[in-house]
Amino acid sequence: MDDKIRRAEELLEQRSRERGGNGHANVETEAAAAEAPAASQPDQRAEELTNDLKRMAADFANYRKRNEAERTEFAKFAKSDLISKILDVLDGFDRALATIPEELKGTPWVEGMWLLERKLRGILEAEGLKPVDSLGLAFDPYQHEAVAHVPSDQPEGTIIAEHQKAYRLHDKLIRPALVTVSSGSEGKEKN
Repeated sequence: MDDKIRRAEELLEQRSRERGGNGHANVETEAAAAEAPAASQPDQRAEELTNDLKRMAADFANYRKRNEAERTEFAKFAKSDLISKILDVLDGFDRALATIPEELKGTPWVEGMWLLERKLRGILEAEGLKPVDSLGLAFDPYQHEAVAHVPSDQPEGTIIAEHQKAYRLHDKLIRPALVTVSSGSEGKEKN
């Protein structure tokens, strides 16, 4: 409390000097009159500064959390371009392994190719890659690209063939499926 009183007296002296007075004539009466407001003014200012500091600390903590979340999100999907390119290699493996003649299926070379394909798929899955099933589902333009509409016994808008598999990296679709969609039955009457 003594510091507050001393500070109030100093402020009063400074004000009286600024007004052109000698600083000593009415110091006691001014100090008595201004003691209450001067004493509360430093407390109020200190409280304002403390609140400002708390707000700044909270803003900085929020900024740091937001920055960390953005970095984590960026790191999560930074590999998506590379993974998209590797998916073409995986598709090539799938096509090549699907066309192996029956008489060659048990040979060590073919078994080695199957092992490589499984390892590649395992690495991609460990990075968060997941295939998206499409066959028999309704066509969704956000997940599928239709390459053909053909009549079939399936309801209209149902996917009846998948030409290229769709993949998700974590929760983001990085490649849509290329599909053939049913346009309904041939004998269906058009209105």
